[in-house]
Amino acid sequence: MKSLLPLSFCLIATISTGTTLAQTSIAQTMESPAANSSPVAYVYVSRPTHVGGFAASSSGKLTPVPGSPFAHIGLSHMSVTKKFLFGAGNNGGPDCSGPDPVCSFNIYTYSIGSNGSLKQVSVINPYKYSPNECYAVGPTQLDYTGTTLYNDAFNCDGDDQYVQSFKIEANGDLQFVASEDSGNSEEEGFLSSVALLGNDRYGYETGCDGYGPGFEVVAQKRESNGALTSVDIIADQPKGKTPEDIYCAKGVLAGDPTNHLAFILQDTNNNYAGQPVLASYTAESNGNLTTTSTYENMPASALTYIDAMSISPSGKLLAVGGAGFQLFHFDGGSPIKSYTGLLHSSETFLQFGWDKENHLYALSTTNLHVYEATSTEVKEVSGSPYSIPEASSVIVLSLK
Repeated sequence: MKSLLPLSFCLIATISTGTTLAQTSIAQTMESPAANSSPVAYVYVSRPTHVGGFAASSSGKLTPVPGSPFAHIGLSHMSVTKKFLFGAGNNGGPDCSGPDPVCSFNIYTYSIGSNGSLKQVSVINPYKYSPNECYAVGPTQLDYTGTTLYNDAFNCDGDDQYVQSFKIEANGDLQFVASEDSGNSEEEGFLSSVALLGNDRYGYETGCDGYGPGFEVVAQKRESNGALTSVDIIADQPKGKTPEDIYCAKGVLAGDPTNHLAFILQDTNNNYAGQPVLASYTAESNGNLTTTSTYENMPASALTYIDAMSISPSGKLLAVGGAGFQLFHFDGGSPIKSYTGLLHSSETFLQFGWDKENHLYALSTTNLHVYEATSTEVKEVSGSPYSIPEASSVIVLSLK
């Protein structure tokens, strides 16, 4: 099986060099800032030529923050701490499509003002730490302490896949710590982006064996300096109905606030026939993964494919997205349970964000949907969705 991940990252450069887009109708659909209201979160959405920043009220209403939209480069797969926003983007060089590709991606750091505004404070080219390779970079993500930034790096020729670790300095600069080879290539089947446990002990990547159907999990242990180093683990495969039922771990993975993971699996029997199913895993102290999920209790998704997955800060809800999105009940290592049906099936969903006031921000290529989501009720808030054409990434900074 050949993944399209490297192509999608290489396309960042092509997208980012487009002409400036006119501001859309999003500002017209948002309420004016209330004089005495305090936002519960800042929400940032990237587009080809700029980033939009919004303050979310306790009701889920969005208001542009001062200076938004910010005329930066287009960013991909943003990450955020209380002080800084990070994202990978094109540095103005050529893309990865030529016969002799030149690395043209940087990781940018922006400070976040007290009112949610952004200002660029630092930039780093990850290529300089791997001079013999040309990388398409991103997604970027943080450990749960907010002290280390991780960058998924792909060789544009499809030779290798890495995870780079950077220490976040007090001024937002990134200090390179280490680069760890995931041990996979295009021929072997590229893996998912690394997902960290909420306890910051291990990171995991999943995929299918490129030489045939197979269940594949790669693990990295987080060291005291933030670096990830590969370790050998055992990951149980859910029991199938027959011995021929071998599950492929699709390239999307999500962790909860403690030591659990959600997997997307598909039965390789009959040429991957059937809907994707969802499995929960528990990470032991040595990194091994155990599961109580079986063919009898794994819920099937209404989606034919899943490109995005995220667990809420409470650890109780799981969002999955592709052509539409839906929510599931999540309860640590217990089997995942169905919740909603398929929502907004006419839209392609890219990413999810959450705040700590039970708001889910579901980003499609055309709209940002804001939902109030709890274990007992899911409803779209007043004013949602907000039209944001050509959106590519969303990140939420919860202020509560």
